[in-house]
Parts: sequence; C-alpha cells; structure tokens
Amino acid sequence: MIFAALLGALIGGAELVGRYQDKPAAAVFSPSGLLYIAVNASASTAALIAAEAMGWGFALPEGAPAVGGSVAQVMAAAVGAAAIFRSSFMIAQDKGVSIGPILLLSGLLKIVDAAMDRKRALSRLSTDDLAGLSFANDHAALAELCSHAIRRYELSEAQRLGELAADLRSRDDLTDADKLDCFGLELSRLVGERALRKAAERLRDRPGDDEEEAPAAPAAVVEEVVPAAAEEETEFASRLGGSRRLARRSEY
Repeated sequence: MIFAALLGALIGGAELVGRYQDKPAAAVFSPSGLLYIAVNASASTAALIAAEAMGWGFALPEGAPAVGGSVAQVMAAAVGAAAIFRSSFMIAQDKGVSIGPILLLSGLLKIVDAAMDRKRALSRLSTDDLAGLSFANDHAALAELCSHAIRRYELSEAQRLGELAADLRSRDDLTDADKLDCFGLELSRLVGERALRKAAERLRDRPGDDEEEAPAAPAAVVEEVVPAAAEEETEFASRLGGSRRLARRSEY
C-alpha cells in the first residue's frame, strides 16, 4: 500500500510541476498542493485495497517471481485510479463543464491556482526588477530578449504580448512607469521572474546612445590626416609624372 500511495503522490506531484513550471516547488509544497497530492495518493491506495478485496490479480508466466504480480497490481492500481479520477461521464452543454470524478480534481486544481496566483502576485509586486528602464525605450528590446531566451514560445502568447504593448502605448492615463510595470508583470508570467531580472540587468549594463557615439570624436583628426595624405599622394604622383617625362626625353 505504501508503494501505491507513493506512486499516486508522484503522479499528482508531476502534474503540479508541469502545470506550474515557473514555481514548481512552491506549488508542490503549498497547503493546497499537498492536499492535491494526498488525494491522488489516497485514490491509489483505495484502488489497491479494492483490487485485493475482490481478488483481482495478474497471471504470471511459469518461473516468474511472485513479487512481479504484486508490482503489477500496485502499478495498475495507481495508474487506474489516476485515469478514473481524470475521466468524465458527460459534458454539460450549457456550461461546458465535465461531469464525473474529474470534478473533484478540477476543484482542487482551482484552489491550487488561486493560491499560486496570490503567491505570484505578492512575489512580483514586492520587487522592482525593471528599475532604471523605461517602457518607451526598452519594452521592445526586453520582449525580444525574453522571447528568444526561452526554447519554446507559443504564437498565442506572442500575440497577447503584442496586443498588450499596443494597448499600453495608446493609453494616456498611465505613466511610463505604470506601463513598464504592467508589461513586466506579463513578461514575468511567461519567462519567470529570474529570467526577467537577468534580461533587465543586461539592458541596464549596455551603453547608451551617448556612450556609443562618444568614440566618434577623433574624426577631426582623421579629417586632418586625410588631406595631408592626399597632398603627399599628389606630390608623389607629380614627382612620378616628372620622372616619367624625364625618361621619355632621354629616349628621344
């Protein structure tokens, strides 16, 4: 029974990790996440108890170890319980809600979603990772940098980000700092807070336009050198032309 419970808990934990990829540990060890894992473990244990009570087993080939039947029974109970709790008998046409055992897990996942959303909001609003940047000058570079940093980027997410940027640019009731905060919160939802923080640091460390144009000051020296070089070339050409004329006269 312990192994069935562990396998069921592993299935529930893997589902939470895949659902909350930006904060998997916080989702698993949150009270609602632990409750979700406990429900999955209890379902696997109950399925194993029912299978043993009804005498369900697996026929093993001759010479196979007896422990193989127990292992197969445990795995079947855990996977079967996970499949049953994620199944639905029908879908309500007016509301699009699945009716069946999946209602229990869906309700628990909604509780986990609400708890994680509150944690994310608190974490994102407690720090100012975009200090020193501006929406008008840096939001495009920030979006490109974050989108190219991740391996996969959904087209729908890119469209949503572009629509948000266009909406913020047209808003006159928000300051530049407010627009940057809203855009940064959406980016942190897509790539995570640490990736957004690193992208902001990279943009801040880059030299500005004034610093990039500063090395162009010695151009005056170049302009002074170029005429001098041109005069030397013309003088050399005149000397070369004179020597050629002298050579032609000597031939005559």
